[in-house]
Amino acid sequence: MKTFALALVLALAAAPVAAETVDPLQSETLIKKVINEPGTAYTFYGGGMTQKSMKDPDLPGGAFVRVDVSQKGGHPWDVGGGYPILKPIKAGDVIFFAIYARAPNLKPGETASMPGLGVCENASPYTPIAVEDKKLTNQWNVYYVSAKATSPWQRGQAHVAMQLAADKQVIDLGPVFVLDLGPDYDINTLPHN
Repeated sequence: MKTFALALVLALAAAPVAAETVDPLQSETLIKKVINEPGTAYTFYGGGMTQKSMKDPDLPGGAFVRVDVSQKGGHPWDVGGGYPILKPIKAGDVIFFAIYARAPNLKPGETASMPGLGVCENASPYTPIAVEDKKLTNQWNVYYVSAKATSPWQRGQAHVAMQLAADKQVIDLGPVFVLDLGPDYDINTLPHN
């Protein structure tokens, strides 16, 4: 009986996991599906905000942008940032968004609000394509968002968007990546946080 139980444990351990998580940023094949120019060439809007480029050798590309929002806005979108998407998106395609970010002035255990983070339409009504609210910590993390595009978007109609006026805060934005993984990609295998 012990031999059977050991054989069963070994067989289960060797069995493939049905929905193994795959990080497209670590895949030479998937990273080729990027539809933006990865980096930190953000554009910003709104008053009461300053930004400056800084260096950190631990980040891909070694650079980030520090955004200092001097006061909470009447709306989270009163101060924001964007990043161009260079290719069209087809309806039904799985869109994967990843950004390195942190809120460096927070104490351990505190979080900063980053609502409306991801990919959306580049004009009113700013239809979300792959957007979520995220809570940043004081450490560098990669924040992921993925969704299936419900409509087609021509080149220039979609962009990376972030709302920065949820509070008076300092946010560091590292490189951002947007990938179009096509209509058949299993969204359940993508990292999520």
